[in-house]
Amino acid sequence: MRKLFLFSLILLFSGCQKEKITFSRNVSEVFYVENAGASMRVMVQGNTVSNTYILIIHGGPGASAFFYNTKYISQNLEDKYAMVYWDQRDAGASQGSGNGGNLNLDQMVEDLKKVIQVLKFRYGKNMSLFLLGHSFGGLIAADFVTSSDYQYMIKGFINVDGSHNYPLNDTLTRQMLLTVGQYQVSQKRHVDKWKPIISYCNIHTGNFNIEESQQLEDYASVAENYIDSIKYVNYFSQVLKYAVTDKYPLTAMLSNLIYLEDSNFNKELAISQFSSSLNKVTIPVLVLWGKYDFICPKALGEDFFNRISSTDKKMVISPRSGHNMILQDKKFFCAEVDAFVMKHR
Repeated sequence: MRKLFLFSLILLFSGCQKEKITFSRNVSEVFYVENAGASMRVMVQGNTVSNTYILIIHGGPGASAFFYNTKYISQNLEDKYAMVYWDQRDAGASQGSGNGGNLNLDQMVEDLKKVIQVLKFRYGKNMSLFLLGHSFGGLIAADFVTSSDYQYMIKGFINVDGSHNYPLNDTLTRQMLLTVGQYQVSQKRHVDKWKPIISYCNIHTGNFNIEESQQLEDYASVAENYIDSIKYVNYFSQVLKYAVTDKYPLTAMLSNLIYLEDSNFNKELAISQFSSSLNKVTIPVLVLWGKYDFICPKALGEDFFNRISSTDKKMVISPRSGHNMILQDKKFFCAEVDAFVMKHR
């Protein structure tokens, strides 16, 4: 009985000890952040000696930060800064039950706040922290930086082809598909591919329901493949290429994705918009956009840029990319992010 008591004391006190954090120019560590029924995976890689961290808010919903941890980013950003790859609840390698009641934007903003708090507890409250939101991640970030005083928890925000207004997004996607599609047909380029897209856009003109919104997104996803000057990205091949070497948790990633696609969360997103509150944003902002992004058209980025009140803001367009600049124009992406972070850290 005495031995059992002593063993329990040892476990108790060892469990209360704060984890020892090692700072290095080549850190690679994983931990999980618990919040409201979710256990969210966070991977920190790169130079923590810099005291500068870039937290990636991935796209989706239901995708993963694994896809942003590319070799090029490792060689061109992680040598200077620490990159933080966070898998949102019910996404990537994150764990926990379905969390249907907690699967909403408000909860995801609170999740993001919790991740930031944990990062500052682990690595120091005076860290220079930047948010980088891509696609759906831009919606979470827009919600975050317009909520209370949360924007002052970070040094700046990098918006990469991010959505902040889904109804406007659908309208602009339809317009771009129609305009570009008609021009491509006039030039006799991929006519058989563009005709059904143009036909759909002529029939469906506005006030889109969830099915129409999803169809427009499906067309937008493939449309950039019909622009000859844009680098084609085969995402299935990307997964196959890195799944083994980077140890992708494919079962967890797939089950999370399937769950989110079948959830009611997408109905909430279809009517979400933050255009009316973007005037609250005053921190430094970098807006990066692909010229041929049909999923989140350039006009959406311009709406975001024009509405924020930041005096230090910059918008740059990549002429070589669609929706995935990180893969399609990686040199441009890393150079712009590096310059922005270096200036404001």
